[in-house]
Amino acid sequence: MPNRQQYRAALAMESGPYVGLDQYDVRAMGGSTTLELHSHVYPIQSGIPQQDMYIDRPLHRPNAVRSGDRDRYVADYQPADGILVPDLEWTESPLADETATTYLDLEAHTYGDLEAYTYEFLEGVDITGPGERFEILGPFDAPTMHQLINDGLKQCWLVVEVTCIPTTGATRHNLNLVCPWLQDTGDMLQVGVLYEGENRNTIDPFDRRVYGTIERDGGDLYLNTDTTTYNDNSLLVLRCLKRAYDHCRPSGGFYGQQAGLSLETDEAPVELDWLVSSSLVIAWRRFAHILDPEANQRIIRDQATAAAWFSDNCRKHFTEPLPQKLLKPRRHFGPSMAMAGFR
Repeated sequence: MPNRQQYRAALAMESGPYVGLDQYDVRAMGGSTTLELHSHVYPIQSGIPQQDMYIDRPLHRPNAVRSGDRDRYVADYQPADGILVPDLEWTESPLADETATTYLDLEAHTYGDLEAYTYEFLEGVDITGPGERFEILGPFDAPTMHQLINDGLKQCWLVVEVTCIPTTGATRHNLNLVCPWLQDTGDMLQVGVLYEGENRNTIDPFDRRVYGTIERDGGDLYLNTDTTTYNDNSLLVLRCLKRAYDHCRPSGGFYGQQAGLSLETDEAPVELDWLVSSSLVIAWRRFAHILDPEANQRIIRDQATAAAWFSDNCRKHFTEPLPQKLLKPRRHFGPSMAMAGFR
């Protein structure tokens, strides 16, 4: 599934002019210092007098050694020489073909690009080597885009199964212990049971329907199974709705291991278009004065278009496979207490 870097690139392409991953392989080259970034390739270097093209645009170095060096704005641009000048000096210059030729120079760097190269190759690297990648973003800087991505994940919902051991002899079970991410009482769809020795892959626990209700008690949600209790050899299987934000993972981990995306390689189980459309809806709500179609003709044209795109992706990725909600309270037959003369 996509990682944060791929989500950012897709969102950047939809929100404005963008130079970086999935479009142009631009890297720092020889001559780069803490005051200048040199990149003598298209579209940075150009013979066209386009000095204003990248001025005031966010300049992002996702692999910078120091986190404080990752985000700057372009203060000056010299297209003929392929030079970008940041608004603030970097603490460490971008890794380039002429700034990292000894082991001591490379020792401080942890770029994933370096793992595929030998020392002999690093001595004469150019744009085809591991020069540090950089990005020129659109109307939003990288921290803002990462916030939009994480907030967009909160609008994308998944159907997940969670297993838990019920409290022996109890009819009321605190779901906060196993599902602290539940948002509402309506997020529980079904509850099934597995007994000791049974395999979920061969037995459908939802064939044994559990009747009950979900109750809110302050900040906790409880599963009330009416008069039904369970023994030590029982395992409840909960099928519920979960925000994709709460179902992320680090690279190589398992989904649900963490909430949100914090590193470049962190992943979420959401398709690119779905998350990008969700993030754009939030961006329009927060930054409508920036996303003005007259100021930028390459963006999604208006808020209604972004919302319609998000709705289409919801129907495609979520609404259609949504199972029927089967968690219901047990029915009681016979005359009601009021009809029998009791109050």
